[in-house]
Amino acid sequence: MTNDTLPQLMIGDHVLDKEDDDGATLLVATITPQTAEEYDVGDQTIATYNQSYPADDRVIEVRYPQRTTQNVDRLDDYAFPRSRLELETPLHDRDDEGEEVDS
Repeated sequence: MTNDTLPQLMIGDHVLDKEDDDGATLLVATITPQTAEEYDVGDQTIATYNQSYPADDRVIEVRYPQRTTQNVDRLDDYAFPRSRLELETPLHDRDDEGEEVDS
């Protein structure tokens, strides 16, 4: 994977889409085992939609919560290559020695 130098993401973290000028905060919902070239969206892959990012980036699924969102489980997931996302606020303490998921 090409994202070894990026901070690890965990479910619940708040992230930003580097290409979103509005700066909406996104919520990490799923850390998939798939790379951008493996993750299909319709008849294309995440790598096809994000050609300026490495095709072997891990895919992260996020949700767009609003201040008035009462149940994030009802929100749709959107898939991004890891390097397109910037960690804004971690939910978990990064010094924990507990089980972590690779980003």
